[in-house]
Amino acid sequence: MKRIPTSCLAFTLGTMALLAQGQTPAPLPGPPTVEQAAEQQSDLPELTLEEAVEQAVANNSSLKTASLDTVRAADDLAANRTRRFANTQVTALGAQLITKPSVTYPAGSLGTYSATGPIPAANQKVEIPRKPVGIMNVLVAQPLSTQYQLHLQLKALELGLDATRQEQAKKRLEVVDQVRRAYYVVAEAQSALDSLQASLPYYRESHRLALVYRGRETILESDLLNADTQLLKLQNAISDASDRIASASERLNDLMGRDIHTQFRVAALGDADIELATPDAMEALALQNRADVKKAKIQVQQADYDARAKKAEYIPDVSLDFSYYTTANFEDIFPSNVGTVGMSLHWEPWDWGRKHHEYEEKRAKEEQAKIAVGATERAILLEVRSAWRQLENARRQLALSKAGQLAARQKLQEVQEQVKRDAALNRDLFQAQSELASADNQRQQALSAFRKARADLKKAIGEE
Repeated sequence: MKRIPTSCLAFTLGTMALLAQGQTPAPLPGPPTVEQAAEQQSDLPELTLEEAVEQAVANNSSLKTASLDTVRAADDLAANRTRRFANTQVTALGAQLITKPSVTYPAGSLGTYSATGPIPAANQKVEIPRKPVGIMNVLVAQPLSTQYQLHLQLKALELGLDATRQEQAKKRLEVVDQVRRAYYVVAEAQSALDSLQASLPYYRESHRLALVYRGRETILESDLLNADTQLLKLQNAISDASDRIASASERLNDLMGRDIHTQFRVAALGDADIELATPDAMEALALQNRADVKKAKIQVQQADYDARAKKAEYIPDVSLDFSYYTTANFEDIFPSNVGTVGMSLHWEPWDWGRKHHEYEEKRAKEEQAKIAVGATERAILLEVRSAWRQLENARRQLALSKAGQLAARQKLQEVQEQVKRDAALNRDLFQAQSELASADNQRQQALSAFRKARADLKKAIGEE
C-alpha cells in the first residue's frame, strides 16, 4: 500500500473542513509567473566582472594550491642554503657490554729501566667486566672546495623558484580567463533572458489578436493554435534561459571560491568596449607579458647552472674538520678524550667516464631548453595573430546581427499594426515573429562569439 505524504494528507483534510463549513479553499500556490521571475532576477545584487576576478584571485582553490607550490620552492631553497655552513654531527651510544674486552700490555712495553727492569715485568692483561658503558663522537665539518658547486646549485634553485612563480602567474591568468568566460556565459544567458522577456509582449499581443480574429471567424482554428504554440515556445525558452543562468552562476561561484548557491545578477556588458592595437604591438606585449616565455627563458639559465654544477664535481671535496671523541666507564683502558682539528679530503680519481656523460646530458638539456624558447615564442605569435583576426571578424558579425535584430523587431511592430487594421494576413504576423526569433538567436550567437574572441585575445597577450 502506497504511503500518502503528510503534507498532502494535511491539505486534503483542511480542504474537506472548509468545504463542510461552506467556504471555498484557497488554491495551491503555483510557480512564479514570467513577470514575477523577471522581478526577482532584477532584485538580485549586481556582480561586475572586476569584482568576480578579484574574488577568484583571492579565494580560488587552484590558485591557493599554486601559491603553496611557491612556498614549498622557497623553503627548499632556504633549506639548501644551509649546506654552505658547517655540518655538525653528534653520535652517542649507551650500551651494556656482553663480552669482556681486554687489552694486553707486553713486557717492557712501558719501558725498561736499570732500577726496575722492564715495565711491566711480564705480559699484563687488563679486562673490562660486563657493565654499562658510553661512547660519544662529535664531528664538525666546514665545506671549503665545494662552496663553488654549492653556489651553482643554489643559483639553479633560485631560478627554479622564479620558474615556480611564473607558473603561479600562468595559473592566475588561466583562472582569470576561466572566470571571464564563465561570467560571459552568465551574461549571455541573462541577455538572452532579457531579450526573450522583451519579446514576450509582442507574442502575447499576437495571441490576443488571434483570439479576436478567430472570434470574428476571419482566421482558421489552426492559426489560433499556431499562435498558442509560438507563445508557449517563447515561455519555454524563457524557462530554459533561467536554467542556464542558474547553472552558469553556480559554475562562476565555484571559480570565485564561494557558496555555489549565492545568487547574483551580472552587470551589463558593452558590445565592443575595447580599441584594438596593431598586431605588431600586441605581439610585443604578449612576448613581454606571457609567463610561458619567461619560464622558458628561466629554464635555459637553470639548465646552464645545473651543467656547471655537475662539472664542478671534478673538484675534490676538501673540508675543515673538528672531531672530538670520548668514552665512559671503560676502566681508563681506552683514551677517554680525543680531539682533532685538520683538513679532510674526499676524491674520486677514477669514475670511468660517469661525470663526463652526466655533464653532456646536462648540456643537451640546456640545448633543449633553448629550442623550447623559440618554439614558445612562435606559438604565442601565432596565437596572438589568430585571436586578433577572430576578434575583428566577431566585431563585424556583432554589428551585422544588431542591425538585423532591430530591423526584425521593427517589422514585427509594423505587421502587428497592419493586422489590427486588417491590412495584413495573420500568416505575415507569424512570419515576422519567426524572423524576430531568428534575429534574436543570431544576435546572441554573435555576442557570444565576440566575447569568446575577446577573451582569447586577452589570454593570448597575457592580460587579466
